[in-house]
Amino acid sequence: MSFFDALKSLLPHEKVYPVELSNETFFPSLKNSPVPVIVDFYVEKSQPCNMVYSTLTKFATDFKGRARVGAFNLAQDTDGKIIVPCKIKAVPTIGIFIKDEPIELLEGVAGYLKIQEAFEKAEEKINKKNLKQK
Repeated sequence: MSFFDALKSLLPHEKVYPVELSNETFFPSLKNSPVPVIVDFYVEKSQPCNMVYSTLTKFATDFKGRARVGAFNLAQDTDGKIIVPCKIKAVPTIGIFIKDEPIELLEGVAGYLKIQEAFEKAEEKINKKNLKQK
């Protein structure tokens, strides 16, 4: 983070919240995103999941325009159409996707810096792909 980015983060700004994803909107939301998508895979009434949600709300606000942040309630995936292809094995899990390809899965309670580090790796992959295509 640059000096000016750090200064901007100190200014008051509107919070951005994770977008709730459904079985129908999950894969289209990933495929149609021009930026990496971070998905919070959670279950309701879980304290660790609540902690991750708070962290991702801050992340969504700080990285507005660079990332999209969504949340997916695992209880709605009764037939495994999301859980199985995304390889979700623990709750909470944070998935970082480029289009519909999972780049990184962070299992358990992940802190802000760990999420940021994984996100920046995803951005590097995008930049490398873009350079190869030119």
